[in-house]
Amino acid sequence: MKLKIAIIISVISIVMLCLYGLDVLTANGGKTGFLPISVSARGSIFGIIPSTLLIISFFITRKEPSKKLGILIIIGGVLIIMGTGIILALQGSQAHDSRAVREFGAVLGIGIIIAVLGIIKIRKTQS
Repeated sequence: MKLKIAIIISVISIVMLCLYGLDVLTANGGKTGFLPISVSARGSIFGIIPSTLLIISFFITRKEPSKKLGILIIIGGVLIIMGTGIILALQGSQAHDSRAVREFGAVLGIGIIIAVLGIIKIRKTQS
């Protein structure tokens, strides 16, 4: 049961991350895309929540092997990493102040950690 819940949570996270990415691409470096919310709220809702859900999905099934869940978690981590790069590219010179660099570094780190959790989940499945 926990595994099914974790898979559902991971799929929801991936969908939210994809919506976030599409909204950022639609905004094309501007303030708003198709989601009628501020940049800050968009990042909180469609960035922090899916990241947290992916981490939760790993830990609620930490003793259960699942290659499918591991792949979903890796996909989520890769989406976060790619999204960070896309946002940096779209913002150009606006993103080069020290605060922005720290924020993007933190998000990139979270994406890497999530991808590593997915790899760990797959390795547990193979052993």
